[in-house]
Amino acid sequence: MLKKLIMKTDLSFDESYELINRMEQDDEIRISAYLTALQTKGITSMELAGFISAIRDKSIKIDVDKEKMDTCGTGGDGVGTINASTASAIISSLFIPVAKHGNRSITSNCGSADVIEELGIPCSSNPLKAKKMLERINFVFLLAPAFHPIMAKIMPIRRSLGVETVFNILGPLINPTIPEYQLIGVYSPKLCRIVAEALSLVGIKRALVVHGSGLDEVALHGPTLVYEVNTKNIEPYYVEPEEVGFEKCDLKELLILDKKTSSKKILDVFYGKKGPVRDFIVLNSSFALYAAKKAKSFIDAKEMVENSLDEGKIAERLEEIRSYSSRFVELKQEQN
Repeated sequence: MLKKLIMKTDLSFDESYELINRMEQDDEIRISAYLTALQTKGITSMELAGFISAIRDKSIKIDVDKEKMDTCGTGGDGVGTINASTASAIISSLFIPVAKHGNRSITSNCGSADVIEELGIPCSSNPLKAKKMLERINFVFLLAPAFHPIMAKIMPIRRSLGVETVFNILGPLINPTIPEYQLIGVYSPKLCRIVAEALSLVGIKRALVVHGSGLDEVALHGPTLVYEVNTKNIEPYYVEPEEVGFEKCDLKELLILDKKTSSKKILDVFYGKKGPVRDFIVLNSSFALYAAKKAKSFIDAKEMVENSLDEGKIAERLEEIRSYSSRFVELKQEQN
């Protein structure tokens, strides 16, 4: 199979599924070769669907009997903006259960797990407790390697390679709750179609796959390419910030240095601060609510998010999550 990849021959669904099985058994050198050859060749939607199915089948599952969503980006855009998808997950949980699936930083300034912990919310690695938290307060953060043994094995190899691999793309697609709705940001515009087709192949109910003018987020500084997936139907289009009622901003206003900067800016917005960072978070949250069918348009979703911020409901939502999480941690410490 490695020879096929080196020869830039695409794999079938079944071959892609089998490749994940091989990675479970192979050593670091062989896995590095697979990942490098795949990245050089370029991933196809069929290969991606095979990888998704294989990893899902091997994952530690969380069964929740209600519709849920995830907001997640691939990382790897190399820009270093505030973690809008993380903020959007907390905001969206006011309207729909959100199982946020993420990891610590591998190719960016800070990953979603880094920011979540900085916000005072522990990452969940226990499936039963994660299920209980999601059912009780509509939010949980799932630390990816804890639910996917192969991710834990691959993570140090990805770090040593220091470049994007197929696992950057896979991260947002293998949430162990298998959410019905997703907002997924990708680091390259050419990935939008590939990811959208893969999601359709594995049976997503509805998703928006976005690339925003160089970002794996919805852009406030330029147009965003969107691939809207409704089961088997896929529709591509562009959205300008002005179409949703926002003024464009300078990208520099959205940059952060580390997890502390990102979390502070998110907290500022949650507690009432206005400006480009708030607009960026509201814009991404609007796309999330539209993806989850909680609003008929981006404009309607924007109004829902802005009203919730202005009324202090998002700050209350954060405190509710923190409060539940702290009781959760205290109980765990008592048991130990």
